[in-house]
Amino acid sequence: MKIALVGNQNSGKTTLFNNLTGMNCKIGNWPGVTLEKKSGVIKGTSFEIVDLPGIYSLSPYTLEENVSRDYIFREIPDVIINIVDSTSLERSLYLTTQLLELDCKVIVALNMVDIAQKHGLFIDTHILSSMLGTKVIEISALKGTGIDELIQYIKQDFIENKPHIYSSSIENSIFAITNYLPKNALNKRFTAVKLLENDAGFKKHSFFELPSILKLANKNYDTDLEEVIATERYNFAETLKIKAVSVKETPVTKSDKIDKFILNKWLAFPVFAIIMFVVYFVSVGVIGTSTSNYISNFVHICSSFMLNLLEKFGTSKLLISLILDGVVAGVGTVLGFIPQLTMLFLCVSLLETSGYMSRIALILDRIFKKLGLSGKSIIPFIVGSRLQCSWNYGFQNY
Repeated sequence: MKIALVGNQNSGKTTLFNNLTGMNCKIGNWPGVTLEKKSGVIKGTSFEIVDLPGIYSLSPYTLEENVSRDYIFREIPDVIINIVDSTSLERSLYLTTQLLELDCKVIVALNMVDIAQKHGLFIDTHILSSMLGTKVIEISALKGTGIDELIQYIKQDFIENKPHIYSSSIENSIFAITNYLPKNALNKRFTAVKLLENDAGFKKHSFFELPSILKLANKNYDTDLEEVIATERYNFAETLKIKAVSVKETPVTKSDKIDKFILNKWLAFPVFAIIMFVVYFVSVGVIGTSTSNYISNFVHICSSFMLNLLEKFGTSKLLISLILDGVVAGVGTVLGFIPQLTMLFLCVSLLETSGYMSRIALILDRIFKKLGLSGKSIIPFIVGSRLQCSWNYGFQNY
């Protein structure tokens, strides 16, 4: 049995793949492209599973979408596991509506349900399963919950009642096109939809009566059919979200309270200035002052030792000056600001780990855009200004 793992980028596909296979995977490049593919065998079975590139649709807009669609049509998987990000249900379901148009069995795996619930989003899988006409299962790829149940669904045969999500005009056009396609053709509904969308990859399935069907279908709309079909898919996904998702108020966390303070439009910049002052004071003032005397004494001892040694060998004054004032003093200057930079990078790392730097980058983004930069440029600015301060400080002391 061949199984394809399909989902949006960052939906947890790779984590689920590793859970299903136990890391028993092979990695290689797709023929003719540089995208990486992963294939393996599901634990306790002989089922082959392939982790396809993260995509948002089966339309040929990106290289990843072309690769995924080509695999589905070339290899013809028996089962598609559509991993859906529960925190972004509406966006993820657009791809689901396309997968349900294929002839193979589709299982929807709702991932990150625990995270969605923390945000007050509760999904009724029974309603979702009923409206999609296929099996829907809650999982956590990270925690490994729901994996055994998912494997059982893969093994089972179940009746699917895949939905017809378009208006009667589009559905009639799809029905008319499928009647002209060969009886043994695979994925006839998906092919019919792609012919309506005027997808260049399906022109080989065209037939003599197709232009008249497309002309008749276009009469009912002011825009092209591809946009109409996309809009109706999004409308269906929105309806699913309204009916299957309930939103509950969640208590305000400490993180939310801190965000209200540090992201306040009046307080954000003063808070940032205070934090940067503390960072510079610790790295330059405390660390700089405490280390400069030790390093200065060490360099002075080295200079005296080198001076006595060079004079014993009768070295010229020019060479002595070069070694002492150039090499020894230069190394001493560099050593003087290494502890300060180490403390600076440590402080910046702590701010990044806490999530503060990403927040201040968001605040500064509007200002930096006027300079042709993004808010993330704040870190190079901090490090660069600190390097300049350290360099000046070093030359003042040596």
